[in-house]
Amino acid sequence: MRVLSFALLVASFHGLALGQTYSQDDIVSGKALQQMSKTAYDTALKRLEGSKSNCTKDTVHVRKEWRYIPGPERTAFVKAIECLMEKPNVYTNVTGAKSMFDSFGVLHYHLTPAVHNSAYFLLFHRLYIWTYEQKLRDMCGYKGAFPYWEWGLDAGGVEKSPIFDGSETSMGSNGAKVNETGGGFFGGGSGGGCVTDGPFKNYTVNFGPNTASDPLAPNPRCLKRDLNTSMCVNYASIQNTTETILESTDIESFQANLQGDFRYPKARKWTLAVHGGGHFIIAGDPGGDFYFSPLEPVFYLHHGQIDRMYFIFQNLDWAKRQTMAGTITMMDQPPSRNGTLDDILDISPVGESFKYRQLLDTVGVKSSAIRSILY
Repeated sequence: MRVLSFALLVASFHGLALGQTYSQDDIVSGKALQQMSKTAYDTALKRLEGSKSNCTKDTVHVRKEWRYIPGPERTAFVKAIECLMEKPNVYTNVTGAKSMFDSFGVLHYHLTPAVHNSAYFLLFHRLYIWTYEQKLRDMCGYKGAFPYWEWGLDAGGVEKSPIFDGSETSMGSNGAKVNETGGGFFGGGSGGGCVTDGPFKNYTVNFGPNTASDPLAPNPRCLKRDLNTSMCVNYASIQNTTETILESTDIESFQANLQGDFRYPKARKWTLAVHGGGHFIIAGDPGGDFYFSPLEPVFYLHHGQIDRMYFIFQNLDWAKRQTMAGTITMMDQPPSRNGTLDDILDISPVGESFKYRQLLDTVGVKSSAIRSILY
């Protein structure tokens, strides 16, 4: 039986008993991830209790996995997204974008080269999905939990997932089966055509793809999905999620393992890794588009899980994990300086401007931009 020891992986995990081990069975079953998640949650709560912020144990928002949110609350979440799809676009110079929901796609398109495989990846996406959550609450009255998607729970068949089963409490179904799906390096899934059932069956994707001569010009079409269970099993299983956290000793190795950054020899074994794997479980159009994937409504549940992993990783050794690593361009192309926590992240006109250090803590710190998230 293979045993991973915290004592061997890293000098210490503060908040965990030194020498604590997880058996391979515990890693595969999810027991280890559950225990780490509880430790991270408890650590964050203790920090919250000692803070002077207005955020308290009673007012903090706790994000939940989709299938553990009551059905009426899931339906309300979908209605809030549909509401955001009716609110005005804030990019007046973009002809393809028609709504506030679309505006998030425009923002991601513009910033993609700076916020992937760079120092900014984790903190940008933390602010991005938090801002999306606030729009759902402030503009569309959503009051429930913000969901994340623990991919590995669907390794038995993504099509059967409560997220994709096409019921009224889902995020819509798979795409219609087409003769050729996916193809290329990643292979095909079980759909490939337009979403056939449930929420977002009639949703119009208004612009993209990135390969178009003018990606921001109007290009109305249906939402397509090509669900792929093998992607889930091979890249986004509970085991992969757990070992990505356990085998990362600092923020540099964590974000490399999370993204399968081939510049790091130890990260190469993850290939697509959980980040890419989660995206290509959905695939389709625009889910498989590196630049425009936020136009797929499930994007935000996927990145909710990425931020959950980040939250757990941070809070297993909080004192040492308030850091940033990497340069300010994707894969350091073109070569650029290192990012710093005092750099400014400006996501206007969709959201506000913050120093990256304000995004490190999701609870407890008075100067933090985000003081309302627990997982």
